[in-house]
Amino acid sequence: MTELGQEQLRLTGEALRLNPAQTVFWDRYQEKVGALLADQMKLPSYRARQTAVQQIAGKADVVRNRLSAMEDILDAASALYQALDDRQKKIADEMLAATVPALYSGLGASAGKESGDQPGGRPGGRGGPGGGMGGGLGRMER
Repeated sequence: MTELGQEQLRLTGEALRLNPAQTVFWDRYQEKVGALLADQMKLPSYRARQTAVQQIAGKADVVRNRLSAMEDILDAASALYQALDDRQKKIADEMLAATVPALYSGLGASAGKESGDQPGGRPGGRGGPGGGMGGGLGRMER
């Protein structure tokens, strides 16, 4: 899990001030979020020669797996939320969704350049071309 993700989870857990019975639900939630983050960190394994259909099928598999992981997170979040008192629910409403990583396939065009992907397989966004709080000018190419 990324340091930022761990920190967000830690801050949320502290703010909720969970009792021992609620900690079981929190631990399950953290486990599911961590599993999605770990999956997103995996590099896709491509055989040297895949047909276009095989490549698309591989991308569909990744998206399907990520959707399943998000559904697991939703189930864990729902169980946790039901175990919270009203004060904790207000805190969860403000903080819990931010503990879930953005869901994307992580798979750009085969060359990686056509889709706007950044080095390292991360799509444009925070600080990337046209996104985030980097001034909005993006990268100037000549």
